[in-house]
Amino acid sequence: MKKTIAAITILLVFSSLVSSQYLFFSTLEGNIIVVSGDYREGTLTIVNSVDKDFQVVSYRRYYAVDENNREVSGIKLEIYKSTGELVSPGVLYTYWKAGETRTLRYKIYVNESVKPGKYTLFIVLWGFSGSGEISIITVPISLEVTDIPLIFKETVVQIKGRGASTFHVLNGETLEIHSTVYNLKNSPVFVKGSVYLEKDGNQYLKKDIAVNLTPGENLVQVNISIPYEFPSGHYKLIYTLTYSKGTYLFSKDFYISFGVDLVEISLEKIQIMEDESNTVYFTILSERVIPVNLSIEVYEANNEHIYNQTKEITLNKGSNIAKIHLPPLSPGNKKIIGKVSFGRMELDQASSSYDILAYPKIEKVSYQKLSLAPDKGQVKFLVEISNKNPHEIKGILSYSFFGTNGTILKGSRDLVLLPGDNEVEFTVEVPLGEIGYEISLESRGKEQKVNGKLKLELPSPTTTSSTQSSSSLTSSSTSSIPPKETSTKYYVIAIALLILLFLLLFGYYSKSKKPRRKRERPKPKRKSPLGKFRKPKKPEIKEYRELPKK
Repeated sequence: MKKTIAAITILLVFSSLVSSQYLFFSTLEGNIIVVSGDYREGTLTIVNSVDKDFQVVSYRRYYAVDENNREVSGIKLEIYKSTGELVSPGVLYTYWKAGETRTLRYKIYVNESVKPGKYTLFIVLWGFSGSGEISIITVPISLEVTDIPLIFKETVVQIKGRGASTFHVLNGETLEIHSTVYNLKNSPVFVKGSVYLEKDGNQYLKKDIAVNLTPGENLVQVNISIPYEFPSGHYKLIYTLTYSKGTYLFSKDFYISFGVDLVEISLEKIQIMEDESNTVYFTILSERVIPVNLSIEVYEANNEHIYNQTKEITLNKGSNIAKIHLPPLSPGNKKIIGKVSFGRMELDQASSSYDILAYPKIEKVSYQKLSLAPDKGQVKFLVEISNKNPHEIKGILSYSFFGTNGTILKGSRDLVLLPGDNEVEFTVEVPLGEIGYEISLESRGKEQKVNGKLKLELPSPTTTSSTQSSSSLTSSSTSSIPPKETSTKYYVIAIALLILLFLLLFGYYSKSKKPRRKRERPKPKRKSPLGKFRKPKKPEIKEYRELPKK
């Protein structure tokens, strides 16, 4: 009797299934990835996406198909209640209204024999409505089987202290490499790798990596510190992680520099005098706050090093202007080289030049007496001036003459002095007596003075007057040597004396000469009694070329 009731019940169920509806519920989750030979567990959110309420929903079975809709084996599904209890075919949910969601905990095992690929896992449920109607509900789940256990999600490179990723890195900063890796397996996966900078095929600052990645999400972090003395330039960051199933590679280009650029050096003046100082201005662009050294080197035109100076300053971010003072230096063209350095490392340099002009100088003052009168005389002055500059320079030559009663004469001349030695002449007429003079040269705001004395007096009528006059013409100026004095009057007197002496000597010679004797006629020579002798001629001999004929 019992067997008959059970058979009738089963028959009624099957008859209800024949007339039941086939419905599909959806899930909020996407693709589920499982490593072959391992398992994956998690939760699913199932949505009652049909316009129908169910009093009871029971779990019946599951199956998996490949991309060709062929059922495959090796994939196992376990369903758990929220309490952690394993669910076997039976009641799973009650009072599940349309549009509501229910949570399902699962664990999916995949055998090593299952090939990597795309699969669909179907969960089959029975839904019973309040009227007793049965619906067959299918929940499709996208399943991906892989033999690669790691998923490399994201790699970010940041600069320590600045945070944001950037293309430009400064010496002394640290690169932070953050990599997010998801381990799909339920056991740790060992990875090793390296990170380094590459340029022209060479590796720099290499670091090795070795880490065990636990199941789930992992953060791998490694830092590279850029030394201060590291050469500037374009580099490529190479980051690799290697494990048994493959290698992950990440690269990024960077430009490394110290972040301090000497934009320009300029001078307060490009032309100064030999007793003036100058100022050098540094215009520096900095991307950081850092102490640096400023240095100046000065060279002559022949590249001879003559001066250097170093100064330490602290740069701020942005544009910086610093200055160094140069002392007065010797005349000539000067080349300057400005450098910015950090410790022993030179960061940048620039160059410029300027001219130092020499003041023109009075080297010698001499004078010559031209003529003397009873109350005044004319004197010609010669002023020798040196201009050690390679080009012309302007100046003013002034002179003043003083007597016992004050200033006698003043005057000035505008000069254009050529490079090298220059001679300036001027003639003055001053009264007789002892005269003081002052000759000055003014150029480029500087004045040089030379003082001296001269004495004008009529010569005494003695033979030594010429010598005495010559000695009296010597200038008292320490910078002058006067020439020998000459006079037309003295020359005329000397010539007259010489003529008179010649006439006296000639007369004396004429008187002292003896008178000549009277010429006597010579006696005639005695003649020979034989008469005049004539020398005989030589006999004439005829020569014939042939013998005479008989």
